[in-house]
Amino acid sequence: MTSQAASPSLRANFKYLYQDVFWFGVQAGSAMAFITIFATRLGASAFQISLLTAGPAVVNLLFSLPAGQWMSGRSLTGLAFWSSVWHRLGYLLLVPLPWLFPDLFKIWVIVLVTLLISIPGTLLAISFNALFAEVVPAEWRAEVVGKRNALMAISITLTSLLSGQLLDGLPYPLNYGVVFAIGALGASVSTYYLRKLRLPSAGDAGAEQQLLVRPDPAVRRTIPGLRGMPGLELLRTSYGPFLLAYLLFYTFQYLGVPIFPLVQVS
Repeated sequence: MTSQAASPSLRANFKYLYQDVFWFGVQAGSAMAFITIFATRLGASAFQISLLTAGPAVVNLLFSLPAGQWMSGRSLTGLAFWSSVWHRLGYLLLVPLPWLFPDLFKIWVIVLVTLLISIPGTLLAISFNALFAEVVPAEWRAEVVGKRNALMAISITLTSLLSGQLLDGLPYPLNYGVVFAIGALGASVSTYYLRKLRLPSAGDAGAEQQLLVRPDPAVRRTIPGLRGMPGLELLRTSYGPFLLAYLLFYTFQYLGVPIFPLVQVS
């Protein structure tokens, strides 16, 4: 923890970041956690479940570099907020889904919605990471990230336990409608607090103008695509083994993900 006292604007941003991630945990522990379970209950195949789990990663891979280039010179705060709105709108669309369409058609609606919201989700991931670097000074990042991770873990755990009880205690399809509504509520409140983030130097009178500034070069260099596609020489540096380790870690971690819901739901 840094010995330097945080200014009022920094403390406000930290509070909004904590509230943002707590409510994101509500979204993650409800709708995000049980959407594959719902699809499996409807009769989804292993291929359809794999589209739900791997599809967003493929979209992220295809759109990350073009999105980074398109973001150049645009407002980080505006991009983060509006991409979160469009991304999390999909969770609101899920709320009435248990009462609509035949079961087999519902599965493809879920797949389509998941893939479509992954496009603004890619923008959100890139813009939020850069925005985080803007609003949290380097000396405070370890503390803020640590608290955010702890809050998210608590939120996901409590929400997942609550959602499981609701799914067992309420009749179908009301149970899934309620769980998806909790996820939509968490997504909406998280987006609200994301919108309240301000650059630390912005005064009350000029806050809206400050939201339109361009990220400084140090931050822009962290956004994929702003300096062109990375060359193969990057893989020859010490970053190469790090990337390889992450590739292997996530490959084995997610290899069985499409199978787990099929086994869990009998």
